[in-house]
Amino acid sequence: MSSKKNVTSDRRKIYIILSLFILVYFFSWKATLDTYTFWLSEKIGLDSVIIGVVFSINGLCAVIIKPVYGFLIDRLGVKKHLLFFISIISMSIFPFFFYVYKPLLQSYMYAGIIAGAIFLSMGYYAGCAAAESYLDRFGRLFDLEFGQIRMWGAIGSVLSAASTGYIFNINPMINFALSSCGAILIFIIVASLKIEVSDEVKERVVGKDKATVQDIFHLFHQREFWSFVLFVCGVVWILFVAEQQYPRYFITFYHSKDVGHQMFGYLGAAGLGMEFIFMMIAPAIVNRIGPKYGLLITGFVVAARFIGSGLATTAITIGLIKLAWGIEMSFLLVSVFKYLEINFDKKVNGSMYLLGYQSVNYVGTVILSPLAGYLYEHIGFAHTYLLMGCTVLFFTLISSVTLSNKKQITQPLTTVSELG
Repeated sequence: MSSKKNVTSDRRKIYIILSLFILVYFFSWKATLDTYTFWLSEKIGLDSVIIGVVFSINGLCAVIIKPVYGFLIDRLGVKKHLLFFISIISMSIFPFFFYVYKPLLQSYMYAGIIAGAIFLSMGYYAGCAAAESYLDRFGRLFDLEFGQIRMWGAIGSVLSAASTGYIFNINPMINFALSSCGAILIFIIVASLKIEVSDEVKERVVGKDKATVQDIFHLFHQREFWSFVLFVCGVVWILFVAEQQYPRYFITFYHSKDVGHQMFGYLGAAGLGMEFIFMMIAPAIVNRIGPKYGLLITGFVVAARFIGSGLATTAITIGLIKLAWGIEMSFLLVSVFKYLEINFDKKVNGSMYLLGYQSVNYVGTVILSPLAGYLYEHIGFAHTYLLMGCTVLFFTLISSVTLSNKKQITQPLTTVSELG
């Protein structure tokens, strides 16, 4: 009886700490990136094509760094060294933007683009993916659902989205300062997180043997790997590339940019509230229907949102459509982690997420961002989103045939030693 109470107490402590970690991390991350496009366009003066190049180079750096982070996660097991490194990088966001990034973009644009890509990839683009991978791993050690921890990231995003548009109109550098302050708190939270479990539980989640380079290359010989990559290329690529300049399209429905900035922030908060709600319920649904169908739900919702965005004619319509973001992200993230857990060796779980999902996703950023920028300029936002939505629908239908339909087999992990 006492042992069960200890297990319950340990799970509660870990749940609270992990939830607080992801809440603050997402607040810190979003405080910078929510208005990043506005900052590049309105404060630095870059046009759509150059902004597309910025995101393309950002994506290229992320593609290089993410597999390295994934391999380190699999090698480190439950050690937190990489989380400390990411926290330290994130603390430097304000001085970097103020003293390095902005001056370089204004005087030596391409040097600034490269410097920003490396910095943002280490702290946020690759850092966020690593944080989510750790969240999934630490959660499974204590039999906690990823979605029901990750939903607190949506709350952090809500807190950021509700304020960043207003703060941007005052001074965008305040947002970057908030990011740095948040990162200091993240460092403290990570230091307080103690993961001590029995060897039996640890091996069931991270594997007894550490991942090798050969294990990573073996992934490229698996049919399941390429089926999953096809879904990422056809659906997730377009989802995130479209979001890069979606704020610029959104504010065209308002009579002034300032009003558009504020409304996008408020609507972003509402969408993240939707994400919070669906993160609570998505794990149960995905466990019941299987992660394949969770991914397909994502694809159909994404296709409907972009087609609807292309057809929208009023601010109310585009606002209601944007709320679907919360549904998309909930089913996508929950389904991805469960799909990878079921279909791939647990010792390469981190590598599979950061390589097979995150890095492949950012390859799309490198390839499609300049093309998207070109289309926005030449055929307009509405027609571009119609094209994107139809493409997502096509690849979702293909993935309904190619993805594996294995379901989650739950085995409670209750052999937990007392936390130190």
